[in-house]
Amino acid sequence: MAQTYSEAPALADAVKAGSLPPVEQRISDNPLVLTPVESVGTYGGTIRDITKANLDWSKIILQVEPFARWERDLNGVRPNVAESWEWNDAYTELTLNFRKGIKWSDGVPLTADDFMFFWNDVVLDDSVPVSFPAGTVINGEPPKVEKIDEDTIKFTFAGPNPLFMELSSRAYYNSAQWLIPSHYMKQFLPKYNPDMKDTSEFDKRYTMDTRIQYTDMPTLAGWMVTSFTPGQRLTAERNPYYWKVDTEGHQLPYIDGFDTTVVTDDAVSQAVLLNSIAGKLDFQSREFNLADVSLLMENQEKGNYTVKLWDRGDFAWPWMMPMYDYKDEGIRDLFYTPEFRRALSVAMDRDKYNNVAAFGLAKPRQFALSPLSPELQTEEGKAFYDKWVNSYIEYDPEQAKAWLDQIGVVDKDGDGWRDRPDGSRLQMIVDMMPGDKQTADIMDLMKEDWDAVGIETLLNQADWGTLSDRQKAGEVMMRAWGSAAGWGLLSAPTVWAPVENAEWTMGGMSIALNYQSGGKEGEPARPGSALEKLQQAYSKAVQALDPNDRNAALLEAYQIHLDEGPLTIGTVGEDPTPVVVSNRLRNVPSVGLIGSWDMGFPATADPEQFYFAE
Repeated sequence: MAQTYSEAPALADAVKAGSLPPVEQRISDNPLVLTPVESVGTYGGTIRDITKANLDWSKIILQVEPFARWERDLNGVRPNVAESWEWNDAYTELTLNFRKGIKWSDGVPLTADDFMFFWNDVVLDDSVPVSFPAGTVINGEPPKVEKIDEDTIKFTFAGPNPLFMELSSRAYYNSAQWLIPSHYMKQFLPKYNPDMKDTSEFDKRYTMDTRIQYTDMPTLAGWMVTSFTPGQRLTAERNPYYWKVDTEGHQLPYIDGFDTTVVTDDAVSQAVLLNSIAGKLDFQSREFNLADVSLLMENQEKGNYTVKLWDRGDFAWPWMMPMYDYKDEGIRDLFYTPEFRRALSVAMDRDKYNNVAAFGLAKPRQFALSPLSPELQTEEGKAFYDKWVNSYIEYDPEQAKAWLDQIGVVDKDGDGWRDRPDGSRLQMIVDMMPGDKQTADIMDLMKEDWDAVGIETLLNQADWGTLSDRQKAGEVMMRAWGSAAGWGLLSAPTVWAPVENAEWTMGGMSIALNYQSGGKEGEPARPGSALEKLQQAYSKAVQALDPNDRNAALLEAYQIHLDEGPLTIGTVGEDPTPVVVSNRLRNVPSVGLIGSWDMGFPATADPEQFYFAE
């Protein structure tokens, strides 16, 4: 007997009015069935939330529809846009089958032609500024991609690539970005539209940081952005062609839409706290500080919400990334010198940072991957993690001074500040985004510590877009990042090896771009350096077919951080993060991983099955 489906009342009314086809014709031939966290829900309601100016909270809710989605418990990936996939025995050939009958939000079918347009007319066209996607270049060579039929594509890689599905299904900036509606996007390429003089309009719609702003662009997500006023508000409503249902055949999502307040970076932390306490938010995380936890807990009844403490799975909050591709060669020389980085690290009083800025709730730590990482679960892995996370974190300003003296970073002009080995002025300039109180507080304390050992330190705040542009141009010396999760190879390899061109790559974007493009773009790591060794170690680990061999290769890679590090510098971490959930909102998991965009939380929690109870 054929499955029958039901839909939201407003969509049923549109069907009756003749403005929408029946639900059976909208949801694909084989809709994805989501099992609710608690119970089958009911339709209706609008989620109220807050995002900062770069829309990061909205992006990870409204744009995460990759080939596969991570399981809610993060134990592997599950079918999503891709209904199934098959590897050959060598893991060099991947046949990927799109869900048959799936449609964009304007009702146009998604087919293999959409991906072939992306590959042939975007990636392979030198006039379009899009590099080979992360995880596709193996042994320095891009894959061959071919269309098998209307719903099937095939990748042929230059070597084993067994983790491609996991790596390509992270968050909104991998395969979720590659899946673009060709029938809409062609109009913005000069190749198809002679009125277009360049690709700038295409770039805005391809880039996930700005794609969300275009309300006319079709989507595969559960909600469509219907209005956006920069710095003020974003609204979204249900996608009538969404291709997921619950276990009883109700088309998802249950929630009608989102009403999101956009707040400036410097005001967002206070805004989420005050609005949560006032009961004006339904689902919120990311922008809270540790200082907020006790106040949020105390006001749960007043605000009619519950605080869930999700894991960060992080490696530090904040962590500092020296940019080994910084435009000043003299600064690069220092960053490539282990004694300089070690001096910076042991000059830092992490116990003070924890007590003052994190209220004693975190742990002093070095940059190291999350202890939740699969490769760190064995006894060997746990022992290694303990060494790594505690390396060069003991506060020892005298040792810091000794290392600086050893490498010639001394005060040569008598002004009280240390100079570079060539006698020129040395300043450490640390950039960060506004709105993160814990990062700002720790950076103020760190500046005091670095100043105290004679290194003049300047702190600078700038918004995401400005920092991103400057980073790409090699104009950021060091960047302080707030919490982010790092699950080794499976979630964020580029935080421990410069292999993916992203703002959060260790080492520098240009160095990562060089690796990702197979040497065709960017700047290579210095020969024989720790960065080059890490790239080589990543190549070995990502191609390992046996999980045990892969974990062994990863520990070898991490040993480079221990032997030659710290390459990136940590402060404190391993603390939970609050998630505020309205007491009316159901099917929200009690546990999750919110510190990272990579796993796709909260999208991995399937917000399409959230619903409001009466």
